[in-house]
Amino acid sequence: MSMMRQVTRAATVGVALGGLLAVGASPALAEGDRVEVRSASSFTAGGAPGTVAVEVRKRTDGCVILRTGLGLRLDGVRPDQVRVQVNSGGRWWPVAVSGGAGSVATARTSPANPTLCKGKGMTVRYRVAFLAGTVGGRLTVVGEATNAMGRLIGRAGTAARVEGAARTASPSPTPSRKPTPTPTPSTAAATPPGADDTSSAVAAALPAAGATAAADSSSGGSPIMWFGILLVLVGAALIALLVRRNRAEKVDEAAGGHPPVPLPRSAGTTYRAGTPAGPVPAPPAAPTGQMYGQVYGQQPAAAPTFGGPQPAAPVPGQQPVSAPPARPAPAGQVYGQQPAAPRPTGNVYGAPSAPGDEPPAAPGADATSVLPRPPR
Repeated sequence: MSMMRQVTRAATVGVALGGLLAVGASPALAEGDRVEVRSASSFTAGGAPGTVAVEVRKRTDGCVILRTGLGLRLDGVRPDQVRVQVNSGGRWWPVAVSGGAGSVATARTSPANPTLCKGKGMTVRYRVAFLAGTVGGRLTVVGEATNAMGRLIGRAGTAARVEGAARTASPSPTPSRKPTPTPTPSTAAATPPGADDTSSAVAAALPAAGATAAADSSSGGSPIMWFGILLVLVGAALIALLVRRNRAEKVDEAAGGHPPVPLPRSAGTTYRAGTPAGPVPAPPAAPTGQMYGQVYGQQPAAAPTFGGPQPAAPVPGQQPVSAPPARPAPAGQVYGQQPAAPRPTGNVYGAPSAPGDEPPAAPGADATSVLPRPPR
């Protein structure tokens, strides 16, 4: 059981770390210039135009002159069936469209303030309309951002739907005896001026990168990011399962174990919180006529016998009868007691004599009388 728990913990930690590394290494989270495209979910042929926004955020050092362009891919669409306008300075300006074979691209345009520096972002808005007669189907919108020198900053795409005419089956081609016409200078000149060099990069990127960019943008992230998120979710599920399993094991051990052994009680006095509060009883008073406590060598008083005669209770209004005084112990028998002997007469050594006492007179006529010393 312990080995299984350790293996589960190791697997949980490994899955969580793998998910974090995968999410951190995802290109969607990489530091760098970022381009995003947002588009209306559907367009109606012959109806109102839909909005397409290209958002560019610069995260690298330096400043650039921003230019943006759109690429549209729809089976059977022609450049003359698409109308595109760009918002610059609060006004809508028409944008030239070129291309063919189901792919069209706009010329690159610059916003009113085209300078974009590190840490800043800019959004360029377009309006796209399809004329009546456009064949409906799945539309791929690709937005591209470059600098003034034509260097690519970033590209992104999204997918939408065009509600238009039903697609008709084209008749099988029949052999023709006429030679195939060759392009003439007038036909080549029909291309809008400046559209070939400004939209060729967007038109070339549509067949190869349009579908991939649209799929990535519509899905919301790369497969690596989704794989990392999946690993993180699996790790969280394993952690929750491990915590639940540990709780279940603790409950089983508590239910099936032996009863707890009671703790030994102390032999001394136990102070309980439930002791009723009240005055502390005073120690018994010493017997009348005796010293407090028991004198060394004296026999203790006999305890009253259970069932024997009890002392009479005092009668109210009657003076209590005092016990006869204790008989003194003989002198010299009690340890530390002075013998009861009469005090010797005369002065104590070193004490002055009482005034008024005269010394006895000496015999004979030559006796000298001593005057008493005056008191100090």
